[in-house]
Amino acid sequence: MIVPNIKFSELLVTHPVLLLSSRSGRSNTVAPLTWYMPVSLDPPLIAISLKPSALSWRYVRESGDFILAVPGESMLKAVQFCGVHSGRDMDKIHHLGLQTAWGKAASPLMLTGCMANIECRTRDIHQTGARPLIVGEILSIYADEIFYKDGWRPNARLIYYAGGNRYRIDNEIIDMGHIRPGYVPPI
Repeated sequence: MIVPNIKFSELLVTHPVLLLSSRSGRSNTVAPLTWYMPVSLDPPLIAISLKPSALSWRYVRESGDFILAVPGESMLKAVQFCGVHSGRDMDKIHHLGLQTAWGKAASPLMLTGCMANIECRTRDIHQTGARPLIVGEILSIYADEIFYKDGWRPNARLIYYAGGNRYRIDNEIIDMGHIRPGYVPPI
């Protein structure tokens, strides 16, 4: 289902964990993202903040685009795994067996196992202290109608970051500390 770009802030209003998909040349990587915020509805813009040492930062800077995917409960282990492993050491998408498709308006891979994908083009980059602030223009949004139709449906169990290795899904706090570098989740 294609969602109107203007609806992106409604899609993200509760601030769930996102997976940032980025690409440079023929290489792809994915990383969890919690530092983001809507900044404009007309045009639809979102700002994200990345560590300058992150491979994702280099890929976004080089390619000029990125995709923000909204993972559901079934992807919690993959979210944690992507947060504790670097794309410099492994192809996380291949290693985890994540379902992907080519982006339609942006070069990175869409994560089709996620509940929604938001394709963005980098519009501005601002140095704001230790982390650059990247402003992306929303190009298109694809959402799974099972989980989103005029708002998140009750079965859309979004993942929220609760600090450290902890996440919240609905009212349950889940400690994912057992997923450390070297851990390989079952596929």
